[in-house]
Amino acid sequence: MRLAVFTLCILGLFARSGHAAQSAPLPALVMTSPDSATANYQDKCSNGANIDKQNRDKFLQLMLANKKSKLSQLKVALWGEIKKSGDEPRGEGVYIGEWNQTFHDRSGCGANSNSYSTFISTVTGGNTNHTVVKYLLTIDDDDNAGKRTLKVRDIRPISLRAK
Repeated sequence: MRLAVFTLCILGLFARSGHAAQSAPLPALVMTSPDSATANYQDKCSNGANIDKQNRDKFLQLMLANKKSKLSQLKVALWGEIKKSGDEPRGEGVYIGEWNQTFHDRSGCGANSNSYSTFISTVTGGNTNHTVVKYLLTIDDDDNAGKRTLKVRDIRPISLRAK
């Protein structure tokens, strides 16, 4: 009986210490301009592990909150378009889709260059529903020996259906 309790205690210690090593806290994302940010990770040779979705999504939120960012200004302009058209916004009216990796280049364990893109759409209509993809947003998400840099690469207008 004592051996079983002792074994359980040892297994509990191993499980706890292993979990702590795997779930290091994410570093703070610091905005360096309205359209760029940095974060410093402890892992200098991450093989891509420093490129996390949580800080990419946080970067998007911080840009939207900053009136000087290109993304925030675009959202205001799209809202103006919706109001000017006389149409009713559905939900937020401007929808930013999910990130898709559109570029990846890794050189060794500590240098990792990535781009992620997403569509920006307007969603309007009362009884009807109009969803129109208006722009393609691309950001760079790079890791150089633990220093992660995020920045807007391009916001490009697109027209999937010509009127």
